[in-house]
Amino acid sequence: MNALFKPNLGRVAVYLGILGLIYALSTRVGGLENLLRPALILTVFMMAGDTVEAARGEKAGLAVRIVGLALAVGTVPLALVILGGGTALIAPRLERFSRTARGAGLMVFLYGLSLLPPLEPIGSVFTYAGLFLLAGYLLAELHERGHSWAEPVERNLIGVGVLGGALGLYASFRGTLSESHPSLVFYGEWLALLLAVITAGSLVHAHVSGSDPEEYLISQWRRHESKTARKLGKELENASKAIEDFVVRGRRGPLTAFLAYYGARVFEEREEFEELVARIADYEGRKTSPLTPPWIRRVIERRELERRARIVEEVLEELRKMMGWEK
Repeated sequence: MNALFKPNLGRVAVYLGILGLIYALSTRVGGLENLLRPALILTVFMMAGDTVEAARGEKAGLAVRIVGLALAVGTVPLALVILGGGTALIAPRLERFSRTARGAGLMVFLYGLSLLPPLEPIGSVFTYAGLFLLAGYLLAELHERGHSWAEPVERNLIGVGVLGGALGLYASFRGTLSESHPSLVFYGEWLALLLAVITAGSLVHAHVSGSDPEEYLISQWRRHESKTARKLGKELENASKAIEDFVVRGRRGPLTAFLAYYGARVFEEREEFEELVARIADYEGRKTSPLTPPWIRRVIERRELERRARIVEEVLEELRKMMGWEK
């Protein structure tokens, strides 16, 4: 723990004040005494969360508070919903195994929903969806670790969950309908098969256009722009629009044309120059689809932007050397 940690006395006062208020009201209002135990558990974990946050960071502190909230609820289904949902929300902030944590969190969250009394009749929908999502996120973790064959699954994780939910819906109703309405079971099987085929088809779809990420990518590029401009120097200022087109939008044409303009001046280094241009002309980015979870799509878009920025810096630095420009 950080030796300089000092408790936030304002927060501690709020926690203890709320606990004291609940205790005072419970002595006068019947039924409120049932809230004393959950309130005490939550108070302890909220203060512990502040301490852990100071020692291990915001994510660890948030995890402690989520566990406290789950324990305070007292009922297993709601505790699972809170614990799973909290884990799923924290997962994208993790530096390692974020996909595994997200999948496990979603599975626990959906399993908790399946146990809630109003949803029990169709509980299989949530259970199947949770299991399929866990399997999908585990495969996505493998892709993050370098196994390229798992990329179609990562790109279509939402479809994996939909497929699981569709099969769960079929499993929920088949048993009772087979006795009362056997003809509906026949059509239901074909409908479930059709949904499975449609969703499975999305998993092998090579390229599906997603939402336009330009505004987000431009904001990310602005963080790199000044550093890149300093490296490239005034001779390459007129390439700024072509550079932005490539880094933000992945458009290779303008920057390739700009480089080709200088190609006529370096006949003696023709092969080296062609290799330089090929780094831009042959660039292929990772693809996403509408079935890619938004947080994973953002991670991919940011990494691809950083990759394109590095390519630009390397290529134009080499160009400066070929042209003999001094910094």
